[in-house]
Order: sequence, then C-alpha cells, then structure tokens
Amino acid sequence: MKPSPKSSVKVMSALLTARPEKQGEFLQTLQSLKLEIRQQAGCLECTIGQEASGGPEFFIFMVWKDLAHLEAHLDSEAFRILLGATSVLTSPAGFRFIAADSAFSSQGFLGRSRRVAS
Repeated sequence: MKPSPKSSVKVMSALLTARPEKQGEFLQTLQSLKLEIRQQAGCLECTIGQEASGGPEFFIFMVWKDLAHLEAHLDSEAFRILLGATSVLTSPAGFRFIAADSAFSSQGFLGRSRRVAS
C-alpha cells in the first residue's frame, strides 16, 4: 500500500548564497535557528552546511515526519526568521519542498512553493 501524500516524509532544502559582507551574520543566524528547528514537533532532521572552503554558499536540509508537521514549521516563528534572514543577508533564494512519495505538482510541493526575493 502506497503511503498517502499527507503522511509520507517531507523534505525541505535550500541552497543559499550569503552576501559577502553578511556571511558571518548569516552563519550565526542559521546556527541559532538549527537548534530551535530541531526541537519542533515532527522534525526528523535539520542540517545546515557551509561550503567546505568557508565560502558564501550555505545549504539547509530538513526532514519532517509528515505534511502537518512541515506546514506547522512553515507557519512558525523560526521559519519567519529564516525567511527574513535570507531576504536581508543572501542573494534571492528559493526553498524546495519534496515528498518522499513524489506527491508534488509542477507548481511545487503539493501545489505549495515559497520564494524569497530581496
């Protein structure tokens, strides 16, 4: 039996480029948010990485138990802070939403996509 789109694991990822003069501030923001996000109900994984050379590229990878928990995160203060930080401290960014069961449309994850523009 195939899992329903609402109950399968959901992944959110983003590749972000910090503005050169804001790189340290952006890393500090991501590190503080990571702890808060990991404590949110339904968060199975929250990984934040930076380019090995210490360059301006950052990667965010989150895994959520199901759609309800991902949507709760998207409505959380932590996600609002993340969106705000990306709009001020990085080049324009996009977040990708992926369902483990491929339950997404051409419009984005289950028809829901988020973009940040500066």
